[in-house]
Parts: sequence; structure tokens; C-alpha cells
Amino acid sequence: MMDVGQTNDDLLIRGLIGHAARLADEGDPDDYRTVYTHDATWTLGESSQSGIEEIVANARRLRAGGVSGPGTATRHLVVPLEVTVDGDTATAVSYFLFFADTDSAPTARMFGVYTDEFVRTLDGWRIRRRVSRAG
Repeated sequence: MMDVGQTNDDLLIRGLIGHAARLADEGDPDDYRTVYTHDATWTLGESSQSGIEEIVANARRLRAGGVSGPGTATRHLVVPLEVTVDGDTATAVSYFLFFADTDSAPTARMFGVYTDEFVRTLDGWRIRRRVSRAG
């Protein structure tokens, strides 16, 4: 059974996962600095970014290419399935769907699983490692 502190951490982490998804759709790439640690890694298939500067730069590339972000008619739907808190670290597994509005009909472009590792910082919980696996 979770204690009150664990329950609060669970909710904060679930909120952070949702916040990261919203930022991908509506935020500024620099806003990722409030979600990821300075030394975070994010891996999707063969692609990987190491450190917040690479993560922000990749978000800028995706926006410039019209792949995701404001004005691209895309949305992320993320459902955290499990959050496990262990003191000042935590892990989570979430399913995600990435939608695009094509011809006024939302179409799933990608679906998969996020496996995240978190660390509690002075500014709250942050993602230290994210692995995105399609399918």
C-alpha cells in the first residue's frame, strides 16, 4: 500500500508525463528544460539525444520540419500505466498515441510505449531518461 508521500509523488509524476505531452504539442522547445534533467537522454529507435541541449535542438528541428508542435495539427495522447517511486527516483511505463489531423479526420501516425526514469530535483521531479518504443 502506498503512503501519502508516495501517492503525491505518483500524481506529480503522472502530471509531469502529461505536461511533457502538452509541451510537445503546444509549448516552446525551451520549455523542455522544465521537464528533463540537464543530462537527460531520450531514445527513439536508432535516434538518441543526450543532454537537454540536444533534446531542445531536436524539438526545434521537428517544429521547423512541420512534424509536431503548434500549427502542425498533431497531438500526443499519453496514458501512464505504472509509476514506481523509490525515494528520490522513480520509473514509469506509459502508452502513447501520436495523431495528425489529415483531411479533417484524426489519424494515428504512431503508437508505442514510453519507459521513463525520473529523479527528484530541487525544482521537483524531472525525466532523466526516456526510451520511446514504437508499436
